[in-house]
Amino acid sequence: MEVNWSRNEGVLVAKPVGRIFSSNYLEWQSALESGIKPGDNAMVVDFEQVPYLSSAGLRVLLTTARQFDGPDHAFGISTLTRAVRKVLAASGFDQMIAVYESEAAAVAAINGNRS
Repeated sequence: MEVNWSRNEGVLVAKPVGRIFSSNYLEWQSALESGIKPGDNAMVVDFEQVPYLSSAGLRVLLTTARQFDGPDHAFGISTLTRAVRKVLAASGFDQMIAVYESEAAAVAAINGNRS
């Protein structure tokens, strides 16, 4: 599982590439965990290049989001493909995790909420 990492105005941005199935969710989890460093307090996962996300992948996402719970911490997801959006809506995860139309919108909202 490939994840491209960057920072945008102090926010850690993960951009996974490819389908996330129950057969590769451990790889997805490892890839996400590897990019988070001590002191990171805000993260966005950009799903622009993810055509499918399984329920196992959702669990990894929720576990990761919980690492960014608390004062001065923030977590969001952005740029959802249609299929990923449907999975999130059907599972109710879109009510538990902040969803943004773009990385830029996510970063602006996160930085606005932390200031």
